[in-house]
Amino acid sequence: MSLGKKTLFLLVSLVVLIAFTVSTFNYKTILNSGINQETTFSSEDSMFGEYADLAVIKMNELKSSILKSLGLDQGDGIGQNKEPISLELLKDNGIVLMNGTFKDEEQAKSIVDLLNINRNGEYEFEENRIKDVVLLNKLSLLMDSFKEFFTDGSKLAIENGKVLLSGELKDSNFKPLLDSIIAKSNLDMITDIKEPIKSKTETIIDNIKKFVVPKAIEVSSESENKLNELENITPVKAVIEVKSKLVQDAQNSINNLTSNKKITFKRRSTNITEESKETVKAIASILLGDSKLTVEIAGHTDSRGRASLNKRISQDRANSVKNALTELGVDPKRIKAIGYGEDFPIAQDDAQGLSEVNRRVEFIVGEIK
Repeated sequence: MSLGKKTLFLLVSLVVLIAFTVSTFNYKTILNSGINQETTFSSEDSMFGEYADLAVIKMNELKSSILKSLGLDQGDGIGQNKEPISLELLKDNGIVLMNGTFKDEEQAKSIVDLLNINRNGEYEFEENRIKDVVLLNKLSLLMDSFKEFFTDGSKLAIENGKVLLSGELKDSNFKPLLDSIIAKSNLDMITDIKEPIKSKTETIIDNIKKFVVPKAIEVSSESENKLNELENITPVKAVIEVKSKLVQDAQNSINNLTSNKKITFKRRSTNITEESKETVKAIASILLGDSKLTVEIAGHTDSRGRASLNKRISQDRANSVKNALTELGVDPKRIKAIGYGEDFPIAQDDAQGLSEVNRRVEFIVGEIK
Protein backbone atom coordinates (compact mmCIF):
# COMPACT_ATOMS: atom_id res chain seq x y z
CA MET A 1 0.00 0.00 0.00
CA SER A 2 1.37 3.39 -0.99
CA LEU A 3 2.14 6.11 1.58
CA GLY A 4 -0.74 8.29 0.27
CA LYS A 5 -3.30 5.51 0.69
CA LYS A 6 -1.99 4.70 4.16
CA THR A 7 -2.29 8.36 5.19
CA LEU A 8 -5.86 8.58 3.83
CA PHE A 9 -6.83 5.37 5.61
CA LEU A 10 -5.44 6.68 8.91
CA LEU A 11 -7.28 9.99 8.56
CA VAL A 12 -10.61 8.23 7.85
CA SER A 13 -10.04 5.90 10.79
CA LEU A 14 -9.26 8.86 13.06
CA VAL A 15 -12.49 10.67 12.05
CA VAL A 16 -14.54 7.51 12.67
CA LEU A 17 -12.88 7.02 16.06
CA ILE A 18 -13.51 10.63 17.16
CA ALA A 19 -17.15 10.52 16.02
CA PHE A 20 -17.72 7.17 17.73
CA THR A 21 -16.07 8.29 20.98
CA VAL A 22 -17.86 11.67 21.26
CA SER A 23 -21.31 10.32 20.40
CA THR A 24 -21.13 7.35 22.81
CA PHE A 25 -19.41 9.12 25.70
CA ASN A 26 -21.54 8.78 28.89
CA TYR A 27 -20.01 11.71 30.81
CA LYS A 28 -19.18 9.53 33.82
CA THR A 29 -17.29 10.86 36.79
CA ILE A 30 -15.42 8.67 39.27
CA LEU A 31 -16.28 9.64 42.84
CA ASN A 32 -13.97 9.17 45.84
CA SER A 33 -16.03 6.16 46.90
CA GLY A 34 -15.24 4.43 43.63
CA ILE A 35 -18.86 4.52 42.45
CA ASN A 36 -19.59 5.64 38.90
CA GLN A 37 -22.08 8.46 38.63
CA GLU A 38 -23.52 9.61 35.33
CA THR A 39 -23.38 13.35 34.74
CA THR A 40 -25.73 15.01 32.25
CA PHE A 41 -25.74 18.54 30.93
CA SER A 42 -29.07 20.37 30.60
CA SER A 43 -29.79 23.52 28.62
CA GLU A 44 -29.14 25.51 31.79
CA ASP A 45 -25.57 24.13 32.06
CA SER A 46 -24.45 25.18 28.60
CA MET A 47 -24.37 28.47 26.77
CA PHE A 48 -25.48 26.57 23.67
CA GLY A 49 -28.72 25.38 25.29
CA GLU A 50 -30.84 23.03 23.25
CA TYR A 51 -28.54 23.40 20.25
CA ALA A 52 -26.04 21.18 22.09
CA ASP A 53 -28.69 18.45 22.28
CA LEU A 54 -29.25 18.75 18.56
CA ALA A 55 -25.52 18.33 18.00
CA VAL A 56 -25.63 15.07 19.97
CA ILE A 57 -28.46 13.76 17.79
CA LYS A 58 -26.63 14.68 14.59
CA MET A 59 -23.46 13.02 15.92
CA ASN A 60 -25.38 9.85 16.76
CA GLU A 61 -26.84 9.82 13.26
CA LEU A 62 -23.34 10.21 11.80
CA LYS A 63 -22.05 7.39 14.01
CA SER A 64 -24.85 5.05 12.96
CA SER A 65 -24.26 5.83 9.30
CA ILE A 66 -20.48 5.21 9.55
CA LEU A 67 -20.86 1.98 11.53
CA LYS A 68 -23.49 0.70 9.11
CA SER A 69 -21.29 1.49 6.09
CA LEU A 70 -18.38 -0.37 7.73
CA GLY A 71 -20.59 -3.34 8.58
CA LEU A 72 -20.17 -2.86 12.33
CA ASP A 73 -22.87 -3.30 14.97
CA GLN A 74 -23.30 -0.69 17.71
CA GLY A 75 -24.20 -3.36 20.28
CA ASP A 76 -23.09 -3.47 23.92
CA GLY A 77 -25.81 -0.97 24.90
CA ILE A 78 -23.40 1.92 24.44
CA GLY A 79 -25.27 5.19 24.96
CA GLN A 80 -28.94 5.86 24.32
CA ASN A 81 -30.15 8.12 21.53
CA LYS A 82 -32.32 11.02 22.58
CA GLU A 83 -35.76 11.42 21.05
CA PRO A 84 -37.51 14.60 19.92
CA ILE A 85 -40.49 15.89 21.82
CA SER A 86 -43.98 15.13 20.56
CA LEU A 87 -46.82 17.60 20.94
CA GLU A 88 -50.37 18.20 19.78
CA LEU A 89 -52.04 21.61 19.63
CA LEU A 90 -55.83 21.39 19.61
CA LYS A 91 -58.21 24.27 18.79
CA ASP A 92 -61.03 24.16 21.34
CA ASN A 93 -63.62 26.87 22.07
CA GLY A 94 -61.53 29.44 20.26
CA ILE A 95 -58.32 28.75 22.25
CA VAL A 96 -55.34 26.45 21.77
CA LEU A 97 -54.66 23.55 24.16
CA MET A 98 -51.31 21.67 24.18
CA ASN A 99 -50.74 17.97 24.94
CA GLY A 100 -47.40 16.20 24.57
CA THR A 101 -44.35 14.35 25.83
CA PHE A 102 -41.49 16.47 27.15
CA LYS A 103 -38.30 16.19 29.19
CA ASP A 104 -39.68 18.10 32.19
CA GLU A 105 -42.07 20.87 33.21
CA GLU A 106 -39.48 23.57 32.51
CA GLN A 107 -39.09 22.41 28.92
CA ALA A 108 -42.87 22.30 28.46
CA LYS A 109 -43.20 25.83 29.87
CA SER A 110 -40.56 27.19 27.48
CA ILE A 111 -42.58 25.78 24.55
CA VAL A 112 -45.81 27.27 25.93
CA ASP A 113 -44.12 30.69 26.06
CA LEU A 114 -42.62 30.37 22.57
CA LEU A 115 -45.86 29.27 20.89
CA ASN A 116 -48.11 31.51 23.03
CA ILE A 117 -50.32 28.59 24.09
CA ASN A 118 -53.61 29.46 25.82
CA ARG A 119 -54.07 26.38 28.01
CA ASN A 120 -52.08 23.34 29.21
CA GLY A 121 -53.41 19.86 28.47
CA GLU A 122 -52.04 16.43 29.39
CA TYR A 123 -48.24 16.18 29.69
CA GLU A 124 -45.94 13.15 29.95
CA PHE A 125 -42.30 13.47 30.94
CA GLU A 126 -39.34 11.38 29.70
CA GLU A 127 -35.72 12.23 30.50
CA ASN A 128 -34.43 11.55 26.96
CA ARG A 129 -36.74 14.06 25.21
CA ILE A 130 -35.18 17.11 23.56
CA LYS A 131 -36.73 20.00 21.65
CA ASP A 132 -35.73 21.09 18.18
CA VAL A 133 -35.56 24.87 18.65
CA VAL A 134 -35.24 25.52 14.92
CA LEU A 135 -38.40 23.53 14.19
CA LEU A 136 -40.32 25.18 17.04
CA ASN A 137 -39.35 28.68 15.88
CA LYS A 138 -40.64 27.86 12.41
CA LEU A 139 -43.82 26.46 13.96
CA SER A 140 -44.35 29.71 15.90
CA LEU A 141 -44.81 31.49 12.54
CA LEU A 142 -48.00 29.47 12.01
CA MET A 143 -49.59 30.07 15.41
CA ASP A 144 -51.47 33.28 14.57
CA SER A 145 -52.90 31.67 11.42
CA PHE A 146 -53.83 28.50 13.32
CA LYS A 147 -55.71 30.53 15.94
CA GLU A 148 -57.43 32.92 13.53
CA PHE A 149 -58.12 30.82 10.42
CA PHE A 150 -59.21 27.41 11.74
CA THR A 151 -62.41 26.11 13.35
CA ASP A 152 -62.60 24.23 16.65
CA GLY A 153 -61.31 20.65 16.45
CA SER A 154 -58.38 21.53 14.17
CA LYS A 155 -54.96 20.12 15.10
CA LEU A 156 -51.31 21.13 14.71
CA ALA A 157 -48.83 18.48 15.85
CA ILE A 158 -45.17 17.42 15.83
CA GLU A 159 -44.50 13.68 15.47
CA ASN A 160 -41.03 12.26 14.81
CA GLY A 161 -39.82 15.65 13.63
CA LYS A 162 -42.68 16.05 11.15
CA VAL A 163 -45.33 18.78 11.39
CA LEU A 164 -48.95 17.70 10.84
CA LEU A 165 -51.72 20.24 10.22
CA SER A 166 -55.35 19.20 9.89
CA GLY A 167 -58.70 20.94 10.23
CA GLU A 168 -61.26 23.15 8.54
CA LEU A 169 -60.83 26.80 7.63
CA LYS A 170 -63.40 29.33 8.81
CA ASP A 171 -63.32 31.02 5.42
CA SER A 172 -62.00 29.76 2.09
CA ASN A 173 -60.48 33.21 1.51
CA PHE A 174 -57.87 32.32 4.15
CA LYS A 175 -56.42 29.51 2.00
CA PRO A 176 -54.10 31.60 -0.25
CA LEU A 177 -52.67 33.50 2.73
CA LEU A 178 -52.18 30.26 4.69
CA ASP A 179 -50.37 28.64 1.74
CA SER A 180 -48.06 31.66 1.55
CA ILE A 181 -47.26 31.52 5.29
CA ILE A 182 -46.57 27.76 5.13
CA ALA A 183 -44.25 28.25 2.15
CA LYS A 184 -42.30 31.01 3.94
CA SER A 185 -41.94 28.90 7.11
CA ASN A 186 -40.05 26.25 5.09
CA LEU A 187 -41.52 23.45 7.22
CA ASP A 188 -41.58 19.77 6.25
CA MET A 189 -45.34 19.54 6.70
CA ILE A 190 -48.17 17.10 6.07
CA THR A 191 -51.52 18.89 5.67
CA ASP A 192 -55.16 17.86 5.59
CA ILE A 193 -57.02 21.16 5.29
CA LYS A 194 -60.69 21.42 4.43
CA GLU A 195 -62.39 24.53 3.12
CA PRO A 196 -65.94 25.45 4.19
CA ILE A 197 -68.70 24.74 1.69
CA LYS A 198 -70.14 28.00 0.44
CA SER A 199 -73.88 28.53 0.51
CA LYS A 200 -75.74 29.64 -2.62
CA THR A 201 -76.04 33.14 -1.16
CA GLU A 202 -72.27 33.40 -0.58
CA THR A 203 -71.62 32.18 -4.12
CA ILE A 204 -73.95 34.85 -5.54
CA ILE A 205 -72.24 37.55 -3.44
CA ASP A 206 -68.79 36.44 -4.65
CA ASN A 207 -69.98 36.64 -8.26
CA ILE A 208 -71.35 40.14 -7.69
CA LYS A 209 -68.01 41.27 -6.21
CA LYS A 210 -66.28 40.33 -9.45
CA PHE A 211 -68.01 43.19 -11.26
CA VAL A 212 -66.33 46.59 -11.09
CA VAL A 213 -68.38 49.08 -9.11
CA PRO A 214 -68.16 52.58 -10.69
CA LYS A 215 -66.79 55.32 -8.47
CA ALA A 216 -69.25 57.84 -7.12
CA ILE A 217 -69.20 61.19 -8.89
CA GLU A 218 -67.51 63.80 -6.74
CA VAL A 219 -69.75 66.74 -5.89
CA SER A 220 -68.46 70.15 -4.85
CA SER A 221 -69.54 71.57 -1.49
CA GLU A 222 -71.54 74.28 -3.26
CA SER A 223 -73.41 71.74 -5.37
CA GLU A 224 -73.96 69.58 -2.29
CA ASN A 225 -75.56 72.50 -0.44
CA LYS A 226 -77.94 73.11 -3.35
CA LEU A 227 -78.88 69.43 -3.45
CA ASN A 228 -79.52 69.46 0.28
CA GLU A 229 -81.83 72.45 -0.09
CA LEU A 230 -83.74 70.86 -2.96
CA GLU A 231 -84.13 67.50 -1.22
CA ASN A 232 -84.57 68.97 2.29
CA ILE A 233 -81.63 66.91 3.53
CA THR A 234 -80.25 68.04 6.88
CA PRO A 235 -76.48 68.57 6.64
CA VAL A 236 -74.20 66.48 8.91
CA LYS A 237 -73.42 69.50 11.11
CA ALA A 238 -77.11 69.96 11.88
CA VAL A 239 -77.37 66.28 12.89
CA ILE A 240 -74.54 66.70 15.34
CA GLU A 241 -76.07 69.83 16.80
CA VAL A 242 -79.44 68.16 17.52
CA LYS A 243 -77.87 65.46 19.68
CA SER A 244 -79.23 65.66 23.19
CA LYS A 245 -77.16 66.90 26.07
CA LEU A 246 -77.41 63.37 27.55
CA VAL A 247 -75.65 61.89 24.52
CA GLN A 248 -73.06 64.67 24.30
CA ASP A 249 -72.14 64.35 27.97
CA ALA A 250 -71.82 60.58 27.70
CA GLN A 251 -69.75 60.86 24.50
CA ASN A 252 -67.39 63.40 26.09
CA SER A 253 -66.95 61.24 29.20
CA ILE A 254 -66.12 58.13 27.15
CA ASN A 255 -63.76 60.12 24.88
CA ASN A 256 -61.87 61.36 27.94
CA LEU A 257 -61.56 57.83 29.27
CA THR A 258 -60.26 56.31 26.03
CA SER A 259 -57.88 59.18 25.32
CA ASN A 260 -56.19 58.69 28.70
CA LYS A 261 -56.35 54.88 28.70
CA LYS A 262 -56.67 53.39 25.23
CA ILE A 263 -58.40 50.00 24.89
CA THR A 264 -55.63 47.49 24.17
CA PHE A 265 -55.48 43.73 23.63
CA LYS A 266 -53.12 40.96 24.66
CA ARG A 267 -50.32 40.14 22.23
CA ARG A 268 -51.51 38.08 19.26
CA SER A 269 -54.99 37.96 20.74
CA THR A 270 -58.42 39.55 20.72
CA ASN A 271 -58.64 39.40 24.52
CA ILE A 272 -58.70 42.72 26.39
CA THR A 273 -55.70 43.44 28.63
CA GLU A 274 -56.15 43.71 32.39
CA GLU A 275 -55.40 47.44 32.28
CA SER A 276 -58.11 48.05 29.69
CA LYS A 277 -60.72 46.16 31.69
CA GLU A 278 -60.80 49.09 34.12
CA THR A 279 -61.60 51.46 31.25
CA VAL A 280 -64.36 49.14 30.03
CA LYS A 281 -65.84 49.08 33.56
CA ALA A 282 -65.93 52.89 33.59
CA ILE A 283 -67.66 52.95 30.18
CA ALA A 284 -70.19 50.37 31.40
CA SER A 285 -70.93 52.59 34.40
CA ILE A 286 -71.73 55.53 32.07
CA LEU A 287 -74.04 53.41 29.90
CA LEU A 288 -75.77 51.92 32.94
CA GLY A 289 -76.41 55.46 34.20
CA ASP A 290 -79.23 55.92 31.67
CA SER A 291 -81.13 53.15 29.89
CA LYS A 292 -81.72 55.41 26.84
CA LEU A 293 -78.04 55.44 25.86
CA THR A 294 -76.81 53.20 23.03
CA VAL A 295 -73.28 52.72 21.74
CA GLU A 296 -71.53 51.55 18.60
CA ILE A 297 -68.16 49.88 19.20
CA ALA A 298 -65.99 50.47 16.12
CA GLY A 299 -62.87 48.32 15.69
CA HIS A 300 -60.02 49.61 13.48
CA THR A 301 -56.62 48.24 12.37
CA ASP A 302 -53.63 49.51 10.42
CA SER A 303 -52.99 48.38 6.84
CA ARG A 304 -50.44 45.67 7.57
CA GLY A 305 -51.48 42.29 6.18
CA ARG A 306 -54.48 41.15 4.19
CA ALA A 307 -57.50 43.50 4.24
CA SER A 308 -59.98 40.65 4.83
CA LEU A 309 -57.97 39.41 7.82
CA ASN A 310 -57.72 42.94 9.25
CA LYS A 311 -61.49 43.32 9.02
CA ARG A 312 -61.95 39.98 10.80
CA ILE A 313 -59.53 40.93 13.59
CA SER A 314 -61.20 44.32 14.07
CA GLN A 315 -64.62 42.63 14.25
CA ASP A 316 -63.40 40.08 16.79
CA ARG A 317 -61.93 42.82 18.97
CA ALA A 318 -65.10 44.90 18.77
CA ASN A 319 -67.07 41.78 19.75
CA SER A 320 -64.69 41.22 22.66
CA VAL A 321 -65.41 44.70 24.03
CA LYS A 322 -69.16 44.18 23.53
CA ASN A 323 -69.01 40.90 25.46
CA ALA A 324 -67.14 42.62 28.29
CA LEU A 325 -69.80 45.36 28.53
CA THR A 326 -72.56 42.76 28.43
CA GLU A 327 -70.96 40.81 31.28
CA LEU A 328 -70.96 44.04 33.29
CA GLY A 329 -74.73 44.36 32.90
CA VAL A 330 -75.22 46.50 29.79
CA ASP A 331 -78.13 45.28 27.64
CA PRO A 332 -76.62 43.75 24.44
CA LYS A 333 -79.54 45.21 22.45
CA ARG A 334 -78.11 48.67 23.18
CA ILE A 335 -74.67 47.73 21.80
CA LYS A 336 -73.57 47.40 18.17
CA ALA A 337 -70.08 46.01 17.38
CA ILE A 338 -68.62 46.70 13.92
CA GLY A 339 -65.14 45.89 12.58
CA TYR A 340 -64.00 48.37 9.93
CA GLY A 341 -60.53 46.90 9.45
CA GLU A 342 -58.15 49.31 7.72
CA ASP A 343 -60.87 51.34 5.93
CA PHE A 344 -60.79 54.46 8.15
CA PRO A 345 -57.21 55.40 9.12
CA ILE A 346 -56.63 58.55 11.14
CA ALA A 347 -52.85 58.63 10.56
CA GLN A 348 -50.39 57.70 7.83
CA ASP A 349 -49.08 54.10 8.09
CA ASP A 350 -45.36 53.51 7.67
CA ALA A 351 -43.77 51.52 4.82
CA GLN A 352 -44.71 48.21 6.49
CA GLY A 353 -48.31 49.30 7.03
CA LEU A 354 -47.80 49.77 10.76
CA SER A 355 -49.45 52.48 12.83
CA GLU A 356 -50.17 52.33 16.56
CA VAL A 357 -52.66 55.21 16.19
CA ASN A 358 -54.75 53.42 13.57
CA ARG A 359 -55.07 50.29 15.74
CA ARG A 360 -57.90 51.50 17.94
CA VAL A 361 -61.42 50.97 19.32
CA GLU A 362 -63.87 53.88 19.16
CA PHE A 363 -67.20 54.38 20.93
CA ILE A 364 -70.03 56.27 19.21
CA VAL A 365 -72.82 57.12 21.65
CA GLY A 366 -76.47 57.33 20.56
CA GLU A 367 -79.89 57.45 22.13
CA ILE A 368 -83.03 55.32 21.96
CA LYS A 369 -85.81 57.48 20.46
